[in-house]
Amino acid sequence: MNTIALKSRESVFYHPRGITAATIVLIILWAVMQSNLSAFVFLGVGILFVIGIKNPLWAVAAILISQMTITSYIVATPVVDISLRLLLMLLTIYIIRGSIARKEIDLGPNARKLIIPMVILIALGMISNIVNPIEFEVSFRFFRNMIVGLLFIILLPAIINNPRQLKVILGITFIVATASAIIGVLQHYNILGMSQATIVPDIFSELSRVPGMGETELELAYILPIIVVIVLALFFLRGISTVNRNLLIIPMIPIFLALYFTYTRSALFALGAGVISVFAFMLIRIRWPITLVIITALILTVEITGVFEETYLSGRSETGQEESSIARDILTQVGTAIALDNPIFGIGASQFTTISPQYVGSVDQALVEFEAQRYWSYTTVGADEPHNDFVNIWLSHGTPALVVYILLYFIMVYNLMYSFRNSNNRFIKGVAVGLAAGLVTYVANSFYHNLLVTLPLLWIIAGFTLVTSKLAAQERRNA
Repeated sequence: MNTIALKSRESVFYHPRGITAATIVLIILWAVMQSNLSAFVFLGVGILFVIGIKNPLWAVAAILISQMTITSYIVATPVVDISLRLLLMLLTIYIIRGSIARKEIDLGPNARKLIIPMVILIALGMISNIVNPIEFEVSFRFFRNMIVGLLFIILLPAIINNPRQLKVILGITFIVATASAIIGVLQHYNILGMSQATIVPDIFSELSRVPGMGETELELAYILPIIVVIVLALFFLRGISTVNRNLLIIPMIPIFLALYFTYTRSALFALGAGVISVFAFMLIRIRWPITLVIITALILTVEITGVFEETYLSGRSETGQEESSIARDILTQVGTAIALDNPIFGIGASQFTTISPQYVGSVDQALVEFEAQRYWSYTTVGADEPHNDFVNIWLSHGTPALVVYILLYFIMVYNLMYSFRNSNNRFIKGVAVGLAAGLVTYVANSFYHNLLVTLPLLWIIAGFTLVTSKLAAQERRNA
């Protein structure tokens, strides 16, 4: 099957010169506005969103940028506190209300396959929260976060209607990610006083782990591997012109440095898994869901054996990294025991720290004793959540919720396989492979962190899987 490169008038937001200029401007503004970066980002997001009143694509850009920077920003109202991302999404729905009323919104052929399981997952979570004695505030916070996920799945394909718009959105995302990475490197070396240029004051001086333009180093560590594998896929599949393709490789240097300077071991492991996945999805002639199973099995093997946890990064104390590894093992064992005792409904959202002390006896006592002796009788049980999204979903909302949650991953990778096989557009093919590899990096990080409660990254990927499958279907109809 012959493939064609996308040929249309290039936007400044996905041309190397435009990307370079915008990145430099962002870095300069970040250095100048050090005294009040939250307000600076909020203003920038607000300006983009106002432009989005005329063109909803910019509203999407504003929402995505907010999730790379001020992701936990809460807007206080007289009735209830609401997250900035949810507020922006509701306003975006209002902006496109005319198109919704006229039934002009096209989510693509695979939308129901993804949206229905997502609604089921939300329903199972809410039932779990009703069955268990959960405070209203906790239950509402869970519902709010999951509705944000559902809206990402719906709004991205509703608003992005052609490859050029997808290029613009991904170009803007790349600009912010590159600027964030370069700022992270500057923070590490304290160039231009950047060590204090963080949204959360003094976070770098306390942890010595760069957050870039994000609130914490972990958010940067989750996002950058996905950016790398998408660029890598576009490079090898020639999804953009040769000149542009070669120039976009240059930012990979600061991106990799910033990723290392987050001193997040799982992020480097996730990046490695993602790079391998790019070639696996491109070259192995089997269905992508099977490829996902094989790669996830390898990731799970590494996680269970603890091989990667014995690797220490030089910029972070060995004691701190060892403490993290021990805590993760203890919390996973406790979480598994709770899930097995509550297989149908779980214990409800955010109840782990309350319930977990009752299950200390289910943990390998050698680990508990080692932790107590090494860290002055401190114990993570009762203090921290399990550092594993899959275990967290399982113990919080039961086995049915875990099954649906895992099913969503397979639906996403199926959508991307559909996009790759039904499009002749190299750009769409490259994005599809990159997103599939990005999903692998997310899985790898999910075995070591609580991504779902930190960042709606999975649901953003889910929305983009519908975008690519929608554009591939349009191309097929027009052929």
